[in-house]
Amino acid sequence: MRDEKSAVTVLRVLHGDAENRLVRSFRPRRRKLGPELTRVYDRLRSTWSVAEHGSVLDLGAVFANDNPVCLEIGCGRGDLAIAFAPSHPDVNLIAIDIHTRGIANILQAIENFSLVNTRVVEGDVLVLLQRIAVASLDEVWIFFPDPWPKQREQSRRLLRPEVVAQLAEVLKPGGCIRLATDIEDYWRKSSDIIASSGFFAAPTVGRPEWRIETVFEKRGNVAGLPAVDMSFERL
Repeated sequence: MRDEKSAVTVLRVLHGDAENRLVRSFRPRRRKLGPELTRVYDRLRSTWSVAEHGSVLDLGAVFANDNPVCLEIGCGRGDLAIAFAPSHPDVNLIAIDIHTRGIANILQAIENFSLVNTRVVEGDVLVLLQRIAVASLDEVWIFFPDPWPKQREQSRRLLRPEVVAQLAEVLKPGGCIRLATDIEDYWRKSSDIIASSGFFAAPTVGRPEWRIETVFEKRGNVAGLPAVDMSFERL
């Protein structure tokens, strides 16, 4: 079980005399759910969701099996989770996002298609990572993260050194980070950060056949920005 004293500390920023705060890698955007999704969300979230805060998770108990576990960071509208889970029943999936709509969409799919291999987390992955035991995840997916393109904002990008160290801690040897982005500066700098960590092998390039085309990816293709898929194996 994870030793809290040995866990990598989430980066915090001292803001004057105020309490230290997490460096967020997302822009909060809240939208109201329609009546149907609201009912689905209220009825199912206690059964199929995992809290971002709490003690170290026993993933075997969460899923009632020892199947491989993948973490999708920033599941968006939930399209990938909804497509992946039915065709991979022997893989457990945790999908996390701060936006309620995608979480509600996945909850609805869990009910409609009996996706017992899927759990959702509505919250911040930097908080959730403190609950995940050392070497307990098989894959971490980061598909089309917020690029924070302005130079002054790039310290907010998800794949920064201290977060890469956290991901290395929770991944099993032989596990991997999967990254997809259509921002060249993002994948180049992320590759450098991951390589310099010393925890991962050189990246392999190639899109997994199960990764569906996202809404953001379609927009990028129209704009002449093809996506790049990279996989970084945990040493």
